[in-house]
Amino acid sequence: MGGRDSVLKDTKVVVVGGGYGGAQAVSLLRGKCQLTVIDAREYYHYCVGGPRATVEPGFEKKMLIPYAEAWPGIYQEGKVIGVDPKEKVVLLNLGRKYHTTLLSLPPALVVRFQERSNLMLKQSQRQRNSSVPNKIRITIIGGGAVGVEMAAEIATEYPQKEVTVISSSDKIVTGPFKQGFRDGVTKQLKNLGVHLVLGERVSNFTDLPNDGSSSCTVKTDGGMEIETDLVIMATGLQVNAEAYEAYFSDVMDESNCLKVNHFLQVDGYTDVFALGDCNNADQVKMAFKAELQMRIIAKNMEALLRGGAMSPYKEKNFIMLTLGRYGGMTQYGPFVAGSFVTRIKAKDVFLGRTRKLFLSGRL
Repeated sequence: MGGRDSVLKDTKVVVVGGGYGGAQAVSLLRGKCQLTVIDAREYYHYCVGGPRATVEPGFEKKMLIPYAEAWPGIYQEGKVIGVDPKEKVVLLNLGRKYHTTLLSLPPALVVRFQERSNLMLKQSQRQRNSSVPNKIRITIIGGGAVGVEMAAEIATEYPQKEVTVISSSDKIVTGPFKQGFRDGVTKQLKNLGVHLVLGERVSNFTDLPNDGSSSCTVKTDGGMEIETDLVIMATGLQVNAEAYEAYFSDVMDESNCLKVNHFLQVDGYTDVFALGDCNNADQVKMAFKAELQMRIIAKNMEALLRGGAMSPYKEKNFIMLTLGRYGGMTQYGPFVAGSFVTRIKAKDVFLGRTRKLFLSGRL
């Protein structure tokens, strides 16, 4: 047993990217191995809280969690430009390298504002926050979870405003969710006065200002024209494969996600794991699922080193969608619940839980 513990203690584990996956890695692996978490940014930005920050002054400050404070001795700032699985080396800008025994690749999702610096993140959030109170007609492009939560937050805080959500899908919040879940979301949005335009695509997308600098007309391919004072983009997400595409292009799918087996190992590699946004394990990407995946990966890393049996990952069909401070819908497997259950999250959209995970390593 002592020999196996020694093997684990001497193992160099590099996690490329912070975020929920990195936080869970630190929580589970700190002190058990030689752990390094590399991220290009100084702060973790809790983008889940973006809709709430739009209507609650000061909330955005708590959404930024400094990595150096959270993970001293573990966090290293740097941009990963390549991962060489044969040489077991993580390549950083400025010629830096990190040698590794086991590797975990969690980052890859690019939202429109996430490629910006921490200063620009703050400025962008504050600009949007200052724009919302002064605008009457607000149009949100995108009917996924982010767009829906944004609409509900604004409509709850400012019931006099005209809030419209446009989605190219004919369903609100696409994904493997029950119709009862969607019906509940639709009903609550309509009760808040939110106008839904489904099954229509914005045709003048690139011409629209998204900084609130001027009023404009949003046009759809169905012939609708919506006069609006502020456009908020909440459209799809894009996978950024820059950190791994040079060495893993043969195991990437059409969405640039890494193909993994049921142990979350990258296809063809026993010592490289991928989780969250950059793998193809989940149909719907969520921070909560990245946590679950990292728990499995941590177990499997230990099992791999100890010569034990690894645990398979099984996707859980789960979503907890907040609709303002008091509403929301939840689905867990086949079970659907409304506002009473979802208020657990609606109170602070789990910001307190997230800060605790990052800053104390415990939940």
